[in-house]
Amino acid sequence: MQADTDKDLEVAHVESTGAHHVGGKFDPGYVADSAAADYVDPTLVISPQENKRLRRKIYKHLLPVMCVAYITQSLDKGTLGSSSIMGWQADVGAKGQDYALTSTFLWIGIIVGEPIVNQFVRRLPVAKVLGISMVIWTALLLGITFSLNVAPVFALRALLGFFESSFSPCLVAITVQWFTTDEQTLITTVWQTMFACAGFVSNLLAYGFYQLHGSENIRTRGLYTWQWMTLCIAIISAIASVIVLVFLPDTPVQARWATADEKVKFVERVRTNDQGIKQKKWRSEQAWESIKDPLPWLLFLMMLFQTLVVGGVNTFNSLLINQAFGFSTSQSQLLSLPLNVFQVILYFFIGWLGTKTKQTCLCMIGYTIINIVGTVVLIAVAPSASTKGGLLVAFYFMQCFQAVSPSMYAMLSRNIAGQTKKSITYALFFVGWAGGNAIGPQFFIAKWGPRYLNSLYIHLGIYACFIIDVLAIRFLLSSRNKRRDRELEQAGGVNVHAHAFEDMTDLQNKEFRYSY
Repeated sequence: MQADTDKDLEVAHVESTGAHHVGGKFDPGYVADSAAADYVDPTLVISPQENKRLRRKIYKHLLPVMCVAYITQSLDKGTLGSSSIMGWQADVGAKGQDYALTSTFLWIGIIVGEPIVNQFVRRLPVAKVLGISMVIWTALLLGITFSLNVAPVFALRALLGFFESSFSPCLVAITVQWFTTDEQTLITTVWQTMFACAGFVSNLLAYGFYQLHGSENIRTRGLYTWQWMTLCIAIISAIASVIVLVFLPDTPVQARWATADEKVKFVERVRTNDQGIKQKKWRSEQAWESIKDPLPWLLFLMMLFQTLVVGGVNTFNSLLINQAFGFSTSQSQLLSLPLNVFQVILYFFIGWLGTKTKQTCLCMIGYTIINIVGTVVLIAVAPSASTKGGLLVAFYFMQCFQAVSPSMYAMLSRNIAGQTKKSITYALFFVGWAGGNAIGPQFFIAKWGPRYLNSLYIHLGIYACFIIDVLAIRFLLSSRNKRRDRELEQAGGVNVHAHAFEDMTDLQNKEFRYSY
């Protein structure tokens, strides 16, 4: 499959695009893309061997930094999940729905931040937006560490969410700048897998710090065990912030580790995406198209439905293992470790499967069906000493729905073009992400515990909505591709991606092809 990708790249660059030349030298003045303007050369031929070398260099220098950023963000966001079974609720006076509200306030902050941050990502250096946000997260996390009253925790979590809203849009923008559409599913899977890795690290830290008199809920050197854990994560976040600010380039043409020749090749590698690199200018017609086009709204609903489920499950997974299935606190922390490892396996499998089959939508639906089966098991089987092991296995397989996240991000990154349209669609998509995560925990009402059967019934309905939405997206994108292929064939033309850096939307550019 990769060989086919390399061949497509080579053919695309051999075709004539009507580029302008002055004195025998390529003139990029017509290029609308502000970042790529001085590095575009449609006459360039990139051999398969050279493409592989470039890809390896990108993997070496860029991907580790993206992973460091995402694992840190996930650690920041997940601290209260581990703290919830380490005495945090009693220590800060949290009652009733207070714990669920800490998650909701985080996502409310993200909802408020998304429309603002996505315009920052469009106009400002993307790596700097991400790095500065991480510095601020670190300071806010330190505030949570020393807050022993639930009211300031609510405020700090909302602020944490506001600055965290930059994170996923930044990484999606970076993914589009550097990787071809065929590469994006696997690349998104790699950095999204850091969510599960962060869960593993967080649970390991929680187990370790819990041994410091965690069962007695007393202070060690003036701090509770959950405070020591949160302080440790804040230190990790500070180190990661420096790494991102120093080593993450804002665009391919600003990579200090690339030669001038390589920068041209990095830009031309992604010509077939028809999405450009970066354009700061606001285009009202693209904004209007974002509202009229049903695709952004279907992507929004897809993310909303998914996070309505995983937002609640991620917030309450430790409590479910502890209280619903009947495992002790110490056992719950240890059992969360293989859960995170299994999540990593699920992430990589769907990433590999989607790349191999090029059927992202169908892979997501298959994973959703597994979640439906697991949910039915949790509803039908009562917990007991003899069944809790089986319930835990069913719960493990219910992580499939979480593992469709990279595929959804890839659907977003590959199928929207035009910088203004992308900024609005990304904001809408991540508002759905934040909204679902904000609402999801509220389905776990305290009086429904410890099994939360009513919550699981609600989840079954959401799974059905998710499948319908994904099928609608697949039908829409397939229809558009077939229509464009027919028009191209009738005109006797060849798709040479001549408008890749003209800041055209996916609807405006008839050479754009959707991936689903």
